[in-house]
Amino acid sequence: MSAGTGHRAGLNRRDIIAFEQRLKERLAGLFSFQGHGIIFPKGNGELAATWINREKKILLPLPDASGGVLGVFTARGVSAAEIKPLMPIWPALARTLSENLLLYKRGLCDPTTGLFTRHHLLDVLERDLELMRESVPALPAGSGSDGGEGLFAAGGELPRLGSVGILVFRLAALRDVVREFGYSFADALMAALADALEGTRPEQALAARTGDSEFALYLPTASPRQCRSLAEAVNAAFAATAVEHPLKRERIGIAASAGYALYPQDMAGDLFALPFAEQARLLLRKARLAAALAGENQAPGLDRQSPVMGFGRILAEGGRVLEVLPLSRVVVGLGSSMHAREGARFSVWSVRYPVRGGEDRPAVALTPLYKGELVLLEVGENTSQAEITHLGDPAWTIEPGDRLALLPEDETGPVPITAGQERRDPITGLLRHGDFFARWAEEREAADGFALALVRLAPAEPAGEGDTAPNPDRLMAETAGMFREAFGRSLLGGRYSLNSLIFFHPGNNIAGLAERYKALLEEINNRLGAQAAAGIAPHPCLEFRKADAPENCRKALEYALLLPAPHVGVLDSLAMNISADKLYSLGDTFGAMREYRLALLADPQNGMAWNSLGICLAGLGRHAEAEENFRQALACNAEDPMALYNLGYVFQAAGRRVEAEAMYLACLERSPGHLFALIRLGQLAEAGKDPLKAEGFYERAAALPGGKGPTFRHFARLRKAEGRLDESRELLHDALVHDPQDALALHLLAGLYLDAGEDPDMAASLARQSVSLRPDLKPAWLELARALEAQGKPLRAREARLKAGEL
Repeated sequence: MSAGTGHRAGLNRRDIIAFEQRLKERLAGLFSFQGHGIIFPKGNGELAATWINREKKILLPLPDASGGVLGVFTARGVSAAEIKPLMPIWPALARTLSENLLLYKRGLCDPTTGLFTRHHLLDVLERDLELMRESVPALPAGSGSDGGEGLFAAGGELPRLGSVGILVFRLAALRDVVREFGYSFADALMAALADALEGTRPEQALAARTGDSEFALYLPTASPRQCRSLAEAVNAAFAATAVEHPLKRERIGIAASAGYALYPQDMAGDLFALPFAEQARLLLRKARLAAALAGENQAPGLDRQSPVMGFGRILAEGGRVLEVLPLSRVVVGLGSSMHAREGARFSVWSVRYPVRGGEDRPAVALTPLYKGELVLLEVGENTSQAEITHLGDPAWTIEPGDRLALLPEDETGPVPITAGQERRDPITGLLRHGDFFARWAEEREAADGFALALVRLAPAEPAGEGDTAPNPDRLMAETAGMFREAFGRSLLGGRYSLNSLIFFHPGNNIAGLAERYKALLEEINNRLGAQAAAGIAPHPCLEFRKADAPENCRKALEYALLLPAPHVGVLDSLAMNISADKLYSLGDTFGAMREYRLALLADPQNGMAWNSLGICLAGLGRHAEAEENFRQALACNAEDPMALYNLGYVFQAAGRRVEAEAMYLACLERSPGHLFALIRLGQLAEAGKDPLKAEGFYERAAALPGGKGPTFRHFARLRKAEGRLDESRELLHDALVHDPQDALALHLLAGLYLDAGEDPDMAASLARQSVSLRPDLKPAWLELARALEAQGKPLRAREARLKAGEL
């Protein structure tokens, strides 16, 4: 074909499925038809169009670059008079259409490597994040919103509660290659590396060139272990790839550093409110940041680590000291973009020390040695200011390049500080961060009950153009003075960070303390023009230790920020429910379950916590326990549609169809627009051998806003049962246009291709992608085994059957 000579991207059979909608629109402008589909015959056939008069169906082959048949577009319900003039010229028209698709694909691809562009990767990621959000219950999980799918997706499978991942491969040495060997050779090397990436990536992954010296892989399902394993495999493939320079006769290769980020685990709660386009770009940025830090770990003078870094590990092990400032302050390479927060404490480590007698030994990586500790005071976007709280050896000072390791929250410092050694913050007159916690560790032991309160201050927004916000230091100083006036000069308080104060209140009158805080914060807001919030953690509280109070303060503060002004939150059942919802949204199911149970210990009438705990248990397959939790949620609120829907699911999973139907119908009475209750009722009707009733429920679901896409697969299953295979195929293609990562649609479509005797390579590709997305789907493994047998690969087919037998 003449289009775009020099471009490495070409058409393949998977592209015909991906661009089917575009092809349909082009052909709809030439003739009318009622339905359409794509078939992939074995071998190469003729390019001539074939008319099947009795079925009113036309078969339109599409050519590949070598003149063979790429795929066949089938259109049914076609008028013979309308199609007859097109049949003689179809071969020429088909080449034009294929060229149009090729040009379209090349518009989405990088010409040098043939990989997709950054813009296309972000578009795909944005679409998948939106689809993922549609299939996950609204958080808080027990809020009763019917905007999400509820407990499980409509196909009987778990919703996409797992993670999507972005891997970034950074080729920092490419600049040296350009400088040494020129741009043309660098392009040839990038093309060879792109081929290595394509040869290593999983079936379902999308590969893209996202920068001059950067590749990315998008994984629709991912875990930290999978990302690390894949990154190491790709790095190994890169290391084995080299290109010979035509003049220097020297084989040149470069290594990559890799970073990955997962959604939703690596997104903070407030980021979920952003548009999906923004979230997609932030996720790519996080993976890039991880890849950059992985590359820095390989720098000379540092202990060499694996050139793979997960964004979630940056805070724990990726920090570095960047600058040393006066007054025991340093600048570190951690910021809010890496989820750093004020008050976080780190130990400092270094390998920059002399070794006596080691001059004649071979170079070996040195063991990092402890230098001291520091605490974050002011957190910026990418860097933070920290205060050095301890030096292991005063003669060995902290220097730029030293590594940081996050310390556990309940540690209070390496050495106790007596009252005579306490240091005061010069602005507020309160104790400094480390001194406060050392003093608090002593005071709390003498108190039978106490409360710890964390107060966060922010200047109010200026009311007009001429107004200015109050000075932050003055705001902190006056706030500390108002607290001393309200609670007495003996109040034990500390500077928690540059915008936070922390106070210790012995005693058990928590309700009275909360009222005093509300009055005081309202006065601070009015007098100082501030936006103040406070989180109060009482002790004793459930099973929490005294040392858990600072973390409980943060939970209460997050809760306080959701309340109307004055923002005062006490650690209670709702605060713990919100904390659990956050853990659940980040993929920590077991941590969320622990928090939900604590919320229920604090308030057994918290229906949201019962419902959310049931969701976690059902997701783990513990349906009997989940049923009991949903019943408890209904005991708290009999009108909760989400609890009714979720209880219906566990009945359906247990084969109790009558009870499941009753729950779904009750859910619809409370929430008539509950899309997935209708879909579940359709599934129950299918299982009861009542296709007409199932069709009615699916039609009602499809008529709802946003309901058409999720029902395509279910209509396809009905059409297949009726023997209307062409219509079933069309609907499955529509399902994949709506959601290209629909594992069940991929599995069903692979089966249709095999049953029709079409190209087994295409069926195997679809089945392989299905099991990659849903490795727990036994029928998909069996379909993959069938496809592998049709390909003449009996050993691999046997492996797939063995895998199915394990499920």
